[in-house]
Amino acid sequence: MLSGHVQAAEQLLDVDWSNAELVNFVTAKKEEAARGAAPIALARLDKVKLPVLAFEGAPGLVQNSFPGLGPQPMGTRDIHTDETNPVWYQIVDTYGDVTVSVSADLRVQHVFGADYPIYPTSGPGAAPTAGPEVSVFDENDEQGMEGSIAEYTVTKFGVPYTVTIECTAATKVQCRDIAQIAKDSALLKVIAATPPE
Repeated sequence: MLSGHVQAAEQLLDVDWSNAELVNFVTAKKEEAARGAAPIALARLDKVKLPVLAFEGAPGLVQNSFPGLGPQPMGTRDIHTDETNPVWYQIVDTYGDVTVSVSADLRVQHVFGADYPIYPTSGPGAAPTAGPEVSVFDENDEQGMEGSIAEYTVTKFGVPYTVTIECTAATKVQCRDIAQIAKDSALLKVIAATPPE
């Protein structure tokens, strides 16, 4: 008999690998590999068992944090995953005073019974918003916090992807720009996807 912890660890979300965006991405990747043009740097992400979304460049929020017409901000990228069981990943892009991370996990975190009540997150008659619902946390929410954090989740291919933006005190105004953050969510792109064989 398996313990509850082990059983929960084996329960994974189903990825919609038949989605046209994924099919087109995988086809293009195979064609690039056949021509010898596949980027070697992504090989580690190709092992992840879910489509990997990330920003291909600095999102608008980051660009707004660097005033002036100078060059685009260059960031550093850190990739985290469990290479022995690659069912989750986190990509952390750091641009000076702004850090943007994208993470996803196929492991089912909570299982609710069929009779579990689910309540809507917006009131009846509420106007739909463009993009995801963005939550912002700052010194008003957390005493002593100097910067701010903005976070939202988008669901694609049956998988929830969480984007977290951390701003220092110098850039916290950008983390409060919910309209720009929601607009930037459209810039999330598939950068790696390896369907199961």
